[in-house]
Amino acid sequence: MGRKYRMEIAAALVLLSGFLAGTLVPELFRMGTGAYAGYLSMYGLQRYETAAVSPAKLLPYLLSLRMRTLLFLWMSGYTAAGLLFHLLYAWWLAASAGMLLALFLLRGGCSGVLLFACSLFPQWILYASMWKREALSLWRRRRMGTQPDAAASARRRDLKELGGMAGLCVLGCAAEAFLGMWLLKIFLQYFR
Repeated sequence: MGRKYRMEIAAALVLLSGFLAGTLVPELFRMGTGAYAGYLSMYGLQRYETAAVSPAKLLPYLLSLRMRTLLFLWMSGYTAAGLLFHLLYAWWLAASAGMLLALFLLRGGCSGVLLFACSLFPQWILYASMWKREALSLWRRRRMGTQPDAAASARRRDLKELGGMAGLCVLGCAAEAFLGMWLLKIFLQYFR
């Protein structure tokens, strides 16, 4: 079994374990009843329907949040702990997705699945592409290790990759601020 194959299996197991752990959280904290006070409670979802969110104000917040995460993961890829940080972040994202899906299923059944899909679309298509590129650049850097490479060409390639990822991040944040919020509001009003 090749090293690349083992790494892919390990990454898939990390994502699966995070997703399964996330699906257990709502039941552990009895969040399925909707009686708790939180953003995903029935009260929170009803308040969200009428909330006035300005996409122009939301965009800079999302950009700062997502760019900090991207740059942290990118820079940690040059350290010995980079792989650990990437795996922890992937586990946390999968656990968050599992928790959201479990909550939406508990509260809404089939319409909960649609709400979950609506909360991911369209921004997470761009974010997933960005994180995939970032993970591939980490694997490339780890694989190359100490192999001789022209420093100038490696720096140019790294900056080009980072620029592409930053562009995907900006597009994802814009899609989340403008399209994603609009789709969620429409969906919540339609499936009352």
